[in-house]
Amino acid sequence: MHNSNYLVAFSLSLSLSLALLGCGDSSAETGESAAAGSESSTDESSTDDTGATETDTGETGGEELCPTQGVDLDGDVPELLSEMCLVSWDGAELLYEDNVYAYDLNTVLFSDFAVKDRAIYIPPGETATYVDNGVIDFPVGTVILKSFMFPADLREPELDIDLIETRALIRYADEWKGYPYIWDHELGDAVLTVQGEVRPIDFIGLDGIERNANYLVPQKNQCLECHEIKDELDETVMTAIGPRPRYLNRGGAHLPEGTNQLTHFADAGWLTGLPPLAEVPAAWDHRSLADTPIDQMDYETITRAARDYLDINCAYCHNPSGVNGISSQLFLNWDNTDEFHLGFCKKPGSAGKGGENREFDIVPGDAEASILVYRTETLDLGSMMPLIGRSLLHDDGSALLRAWIDGLPPGDCTEMDMP
Repeated sequence: MHNSNYLVAFSLSLSLSLALLGCGDSSAETGESAAAGSESSTDESSTDDTGATETDTGETGGEELCPTQGVDLDGDVPELLSEMCLVSWDGAELLYEDNVYAYDLNTVLFSDFAVKDRAIYIPPGETATYVDNGVIDFPVGTVILKSFMFPADLREPELDIDLIETRALIRYADEWKGYPYIWDHELGDAVLTVQGEVRPIDFIGLDGIERNANYLVPQKNQCLECHEIKDELDETVMTAIGPRPRYLNRGGAHLPEGTNQLTHFADAGWLTGLPPLAEVPAAWDHRSLADTPIDQMDYETITRAARDYLDINCAYCHNPSGVNGISSQLFLNWDNTDEFHLGFCKKPGSAGKGGENREFDIVPGDAEASILVYRTETLDLGSMMPLIGRSLLHDDGSALLRAWIDGLPPGDCTEMDMP
């Protein structure tokens, strides 16, 4: 099993958890400090020579505890996360079963400084296919798990962890569907909670100051707000966000040092079509902030970092196929080279009060005058971006965007001949 390195002093015993569960996814974890590790909370794993993860047999006294993994795609989604037989919480750590692969991302997807633990289940005998500059093409029956947790003090991310929720994104034959599971630590399991929840959470930041988040466990329907795109037939469909090769192209905290995640997945037999690693782009690695603060970066690195930050935090909506991107014509995907659609001297189609008297999405050379910066910093619910998933300011993200925009060649947008 993969073992998370975030050990939590919950009072549940392992035996109680196994009896109840029946089987056995921003801050230190959002890249504010690389010394605290990657965005994933997994650290150590045990693998055999084939790259497959070691797992228990799932048997106790001859009784099989996990006879079936995954989800019955023709039935109802399980009420308890344990019924998927993919992940369990033993009172101290997250444990993943066989065919479940933990992974990390290069660049932070900010969620109120939550520590995230990510993993993918691939049905036995199935494989996923590499997609250049896109989400990996996963087979039907895939389950992407993303667990969210908060340490009491971000300066000690391995202590006093409160595991809040695990989101399951399931690949059906015709679409993806998302389901939120909230952990009940008395029960020792996570319970399907389609209505979601807003939970106040207090923790100490890296600066030693107490922070108070109104953390959102999304309603089932709210998953669409981030995962919805238009396909080639102009149909609205859900898609995964994070598992793209450019964000997976890195070592994993759960893998031996020097092991690349993509090659590990290919060696494990579930990822096909992977080109030579030198041909796979890699997003900017947020962990590098530990060694090179933003004020010491060269501008080329700042540009790359800011564009990748926008790509993973904003471009799931603001891209040419995103519902909000289509309506706003603001495309924040990393490979967009059209300055107008990137927001340069572009007036928003319908910002409402979101601009706070600002006229243009991005004013080159003037971050303070740019709507994009205002909306990614404000905590006003009528103006804040993203629309959900954030109740606090992400200091690193804000600093990157400001440094990038302030470093652009300045120009007077009122005099520019823009579309």
